[in-house]
Amino acid sequence: MCLLVVSSPNSTPRKKDLDNASCNNPHGFGYAVIAGNKIITGKGMSAKKVIKEFLAVRKQYPNSYAMYHARFATHGVKNEENCHPFKVGGSDLTYLAHNGILDVHIEPTDKRSDTRIFAEDILPSMGGITALDNPNLYGMIEKWSVGSKIAIFTLDPNAEYDCYIVNEDLGSWDNHGNWWSNDSYKSTYYGKYWNWGTTDDPTACGAGLEDDEQAICYICGEMSDGNPYYCFECGGCYECAMVVNDGCLCWTPERDRWTSDQHKQTTGAYDGQYDFGF
Repeated sequence: MCLLVVSSPNSTPRKKDLDNASCNNPHGFGYAVIAGNKIITGKGMSAKKVIKEFLAVRKQYPNSYAMYHARFATHGVKNEENCHPFKVGGSDLTYLAHNGILDVHIEPTDKRSDTRIFAEDILPSMGGITALDNPNLYGMIEKWSVGSKIAIFTLDPNAEYDCYIVNEDLGSWDNHGNWWSNDSYKSTYYGKYWNWGTTDDPTACGAGLEDDEQAICYICGEMSDGNPYYCFECGGCYECAMVVNDGCLCWTPERDRWTSDQHKQTTGAYDGQYDFGF
């Protein structure tokens, strides 16, 4: 899943929303703030520390763009090096963060995430940040990354803009000038790490739903019967928002993350308790 927020000049996300986002996407955190002639960045595995640092930097430099990212790992190891944002082509003038899953080939020995490979290898091979100023290349990147959202900050003098959001229409702007890649920052969002009763998980945020309570799917808005992994109504995966068995990469027999038999819900890997209807 991941959560990416981009703040326009003189806008700052609420700490409460950043806390919610980090709780639901707990595998690493990072930020970038355009500060005059430089971009200040930070990252780490402690949400509390990174959020505090981000808000302090943002307070000092409120008149430009800022971004915050909370990671839910799908590719690459869970460490600080794979926290967003990443330098594009090794340049400290351009940083990139992403929400979604990119169709990137990853060698078995490569511990980098798909986003990190895109930032370090793929986008530079296309010409770097200036590729985004080419309508044809920009369209190709949008189409290739369909379902994903990518934010890039740059101070490169060759770039036309200092902020780009690829597939911006897949996210939403709030009333305070902040663009959110999805709704996992909201207290009403119910993903794997929010009020699903995962109290055995040290990163879980909530105490769980009561037996007679229902949750709302953040993708389609319909009521769920309590399945913590994807929505029975729309089939949307709560991690990547893509449809299970039609683009979702979170449930495969080789990468099943949940040990409970009743939640092994891939083709041929679940116990038949749930009938998905698609």
